[in-house]
Amino acid sequence: MMAAVNLVMLAFMLAPIVLVVWMSFTPAAFFVLPTTAFSLRWYREALSYPGFVDAFFLSLELAALASVLAITASFLAAYGLVRFRPPGSAALMAFFLSPLLVPAVVFGIAMLQFVNALGLYNNLLGLVLAHAVVVTPYAMRSLEVTLRTVPEEMEWAAMVLGSSRLATLLRVTLPVCARGLVTAFLFCFLLSFSEVTLTIFMAGPSLQTLPVRLYTYMSDRVDPTVAAVSSLVVLISLALVLGVGLLGGVRRLIGGRS
Repeated sequence: MMAAVNLVMLAFMLAPIVLVVWMSFTPAAFFVLPTTAFSLRWYREALSYPGFVDAFFLSLELAALASVLAITASFLAAYGLVRFRPPGSAALMAFFLSPLLVPAVVFGIAMLQFVNALGLYNNLLGLVLAHAVVVTPYAMRSLEVTLRTVPEEMEWAAMVLGSSRLATLLRVTLPVCARGLVTAFLFCFLLSFSEVTLTIFMAGPSLQTLPVRLYTYMSDRVDPTVAAVSSLVVLISLALVLGVGLLGGVRRLIGGRS
């Protein structure tokens, strides 16, 4: 019985994605499920449309920069909380995870006011900072669990042999945590790449990521080009999710041991 329920839920969740991918191969100029003829027409249209291409590379750049910033800050913060256990560690961890509790629209409005005050509206730096804040809770959770699986005795041994705390961090802890760092980076990259609500508030007409470009494109016209671009995004997301899964990232994010 439970297996049947799980299959129904899986089909319900995947059906919209399957339909979008299926419709992206239609040769017609409107949304219709192709049954006899299939075409790559709308993929060619999508790849030849400068707005989508530019937005795709901007999304890649933004996601990479935001993920690197979030991973760097989260690793240092998690290392301090796990290794030194300062007073109020639980409160500090709750603080780092607090962006998860704020509704996306509320956070977008607040961040818009903040970057406006700094003069960073419609600026790549402002977008990077905002996206880094959004993905930091996921990086923080993943890296905290990763660091707890690293025996502290390895660091003690290195320091007993004359290594400094910084050298131990760079030469012992980081290499051991490499798998967790890559997992956290991929997950943060995926979240930043697909983020749309916050980006709508933060980006002006000259700085639009791929999800925002799709949104504005659909406000003017609707054709299967949207389905083709969405299918490509699904393919990229699937590749990143598989990468996270192969590295055991899902268990890290929910607090399990690798």
